[in-house]
Amino acid sequence: MKINKIREMSSPDLEKELGELKSELFKLRFSLATNGLDNPMKIKEVKKDIAKIKTVLTQRELNGEDVVAKEAPKAEEKKTATKAKKETTKETKKETKKTATKKETKKVTE
Repeated sequence: MKINKIREMSSPDLEKELGELKSELFKLRFSLATNGLDNPMKIKEVKKDIAKIKTVLTQRELNGEDVVAKEAPKAEEKKTATKAKKETTKETKKETKKTATKKETKKVTE
């Protein structure tokens, strides 16, 4: 795929094309591992096309153009996500301790 053609495409089209190329790359790698490819250079071409699309999307984002790409989570969202993750970790540890204690008491009583 030529870079000029990529630059002419809209951002949503590029996102769609990026997804298709990633799935194609997966299929190529899978078929290479299982039964081999007729043209192993196709993997290299697909990787380069993915890099070209990502480059154009990044350039558009840095220029302030309207890009559909996923935005980074805001600081407040990060904090709440981190708190929720810590709470679930604490709960899991407590449950693990409880089950371990139950198992130990069963062994002692037997």
